[in-house]
Amino acid sequence: MLHLLNHYATQEECSFTLSLFFQPEHLRWQSARQAVGFAWQSNNNAKWQALAYFWLENQQATSPLAASFGGFDFDNELSDKQLFAFIDEVFCWLKTQQIHTVQIIQAPVCYQVHYPRLQKVLALFSTNIISETNQHLIVSDTPFTKIINPTAKRRLAKCEKEDFTLDINLQKLHEQYDFIKKARFAKGIPLTISQTRFLSLFETFPESFIPFTLYHKHQIIATCTAVVVVPQQILYYFLPASDIAYNTFSPSILLIKHLYEYAQANHFQILDLGISSVNGILNENLFRFKRNLGAITTTKPTGKFELLDR
Repeated sequence: MLHLLNHYATQEECSFTLSLFFQPEHLRWQSARQAVGFAWQSNNNAKWQALAYFWLENQQATSPLAASFGGFDFDNELSDKQLFAFIDEVFCWLKTQQIHTVQIIQAPVCYQVHYPRLQKVLALFSTNIISETNQHLIVSDTPFTKIINPTAKRRLAKCEKEDFTLDINLQKLHEQYDFIKKARFAKGIPLTISQTRFLSLFETFPESFIPFTLYHKHQIIATCTAVVVVPQQILYYFLPASDIAYNTFSPSILLIKHLYEYAQANHFQILDLGISSVNGILNENLFRFKRNLGAITTTKPTGKFELLDR
């Protein structure tokens, strides 16, 4: 049965683990405007078995508003029939509010074994769902040097011969942001988060956002943020940037090695390296870079589609 929520559901109310982006604190961080919340509950279950949040504006429903993913999440015990009914009823309710378009970004299907079922159900509602190419590393006891290919191994060795040092310092976030902005501008990559919002992530979620920065002679050469999406399960490689003057070294390989070792030490299962495509168009250089690190390719459903009468 579908329920409209007048609050953001807490972990205690749900039968499945809430990722960072479905937690009330992050939903409030995304916007001061309240999202419309939907929950599904079977007759024999006391807790919510599925959730979805959408922000409504200009006849469009959007999820997420400012996060890596949003859309729908659900318990593996939910059947395909129940999952279809949940999504169908959500979309039917949105149509009653004169919503014509839905913009949605789902979690990568590698996050949970049952997520491919969601991708198949969403495809029943729209032919505009795009499968972005996502890549991730399986975190195990295997050393990083054993999962990367010879090309990446040579570049890693080249980095390790230099005086490159790692710093995890919350006192240098302004410097990190300025570097990201400059590095992305040099590569023609837009930066969609302001400095104020960037800094607020670390202030609001100090246990979930961890800055990783490489220095050479006191100058930043590469940086990223490790995001704890689900403790001891998913670690996400967020906002990476590197100095083009160090391209022959590929310092990002050394940086990802540090992330992988951090994930090992803290018992994570997946290091998500993010998407390697935009609007379904593959960035072949980025894809190859991650593949050389031993990354596994999966998909991340995303799309903007019209709500049609069924």
